[in-house]
Amino acid sequence: MSVANLGYVVLQMKEPDAWRGFCEDVLGLAAVDRNGPDGAVFLRMDEAPFRYLVLPGEEDRCLGGGWDTGTEANFNALTARLEQIGAAVEHGDDEDAALRAVKRFASSTDPSGNRFELYFGRSEGAPFTPGHGISEFVTGDMGLGHIVLPAPVFQETIDFYQEHLGFAVSDDLTLPGFAPEAPDQRVYFMHADNPRHHSLALYNFPNPVGLVHLMTEVREIDEVGCALDRAKKADIPIIASIGRHSYENDHMFSFYMMGPGGFAMEFGCGGKRVDDWSKYKSTVTTNGDVWGHEYSFPEADA
Repeated sequence: MSVANLGYVVLQMKEPDAWRGFCEDVLGLAAVDRNGPDGAVFLRMDEAPFRYLVLPGEEDRCLGGGWDTGTEANFNALTARLEQIGAAVEHGDDEDAALRAVKRFASSTDPSGNRFELYFGRSEGAPFTPGHGISEFVTGDMGLGHIVLPAPVFQETIDFYQEHLGFAVSDDLTLPGFAPEAPDQRVYFMHADNPRHHSLALYNFPNPVGLVHLMTEVREIDEVGCALDRAKKADIPIIASIGRHSYENDHMFSFYMMGPGGFAMEFGCGGKRVDDWSKYKSTVTTNGDVWGHEYSFPEADA
């Protein structure tokens, strides 16, 4: 009993149109008109009604990923399990379900305070063609990509997703700390019930916007390179150069950029697929990359 994939992400921004411009001008997504709160932005990347919902608010913050449970029975079982362990589960009303284009949804938080949503019965939108000559985004049954969340309450948060939402480990990565005496960095990569190497990853440090990064995947290397050119032309900070993740991890060819509001985005192609998880042996690694991905974070405003 597990979630199927990452169906959508809800962000809150002081300037939602900034994310709209970033997604359209750089990523190749497209805004769509839907009934919603004044100032809300809905962004499409495939036949789904939308993949990103950006709500106006007083601070920039990730409000959570929407996890597709596949069926009503699985939705009921997962929400009941959360309630049984004492997690606060808030069932959304019909208006908020319609906002998400789903039949039913519920929200809760993990032990590190990350909000998330569970849903089932999402409607489909019209056919979609990405912008900037992109052939298609790699989505479908694998969802929109992956999300990496801050998890300072690390082991308890890992246990929560594995024991109560059905995620399983793909790779457990340990990296040196930011300074010689600093704690190691750990990233715990977890797969859902689909072939994507990981739909969720947990990072053992906090993050001010409640999100480490999101990932968007395309089909071709040239589409990644052109996106990098567009990002540079738009003065989007590049926080990790072009590189290839390790064979033991998802082997994604990608770069990372800092989008508006402090929301980071990985843009890549060639991610690993695992068609039969029963034959997969999870990995424990200490090197995240084959080459590249040199990190350079923008300085915070004084």
